[in-house]
Amino acid sequence: MTVSVDEIRNTVTPLRLVFWGGLLCVLDFSFSETANGEGWKCDILNDFVGMVMITWAVFRLAGIKVNDRYAAAMVFVKVTAVLSCVDALHDHFIYPRPPALSFVLTLLGAAAMVATLLFCLAMRWLSMAAGLWRSAKSWGVSAVLFTVIYVVPLGLFYLAAAVAIATESSFHIELGAAGLLLLPVFFIPLIHLFVSTSRMKNEAESTATVDGLEP
Repeated sequence: MTVSVDEIRNTVTPLRLVFWGGLLCVLDFSFSETANGEGWKCDILNDFVGMVMITWAVFRLAGIKVNDRYAAAMVFVKVTAVLSCVDALHDHFIYPRPPALSFVLTLLGAAAMVATLLFCLAMRWLSMAAGLWRSAKSWGVSAVLFTVIYVVPLGLFYLAAAVAIATESSFHIELGAAGLLLLPVFFIPLIHLFVSTSRMKNEAESTATVDGLEP
């Protein structure tokens, strides 16, 4: 199925909301107040707001008719986004979490990594359906970056954490100062996502000009 230039133009705002929402989720400036192990947490750059932005965007993008694999991938992305919204809201409350809940939330974290990769692939398929080959290539690079920097290392982390919860053993990683050095690396896929978005918009407008349409 061919995707029109106008449909591609309409993806720019949702894609940028994905970028800014993802940035809110990556950055973490929070403070909390607890008493007897229970309390609340306030995040200045709120993860829940970021996830709401992302969820609204993926529902808009999922409405574009591309092909069956695009539709299937976006269903997984939508479900994961909604559940991640609930998790982000739930994360404001501090209390002793039962092992079963911790296990489910760990699996949700792993699912979010898979959903991110599927989202990049879906955008690549969308670009290909519209004949935007430079954009498709760019989204392919975004998918590789998310796989290498997010999916593989964090996927292993979530797997190890899930095993630790299931076996009732402890699992901790202390990065110390190395964590601060690694922080800029986690921005690379998000930055490239914004680059891919801009390329898609520019290529769509260029195609419209060639076809004699209004830019």
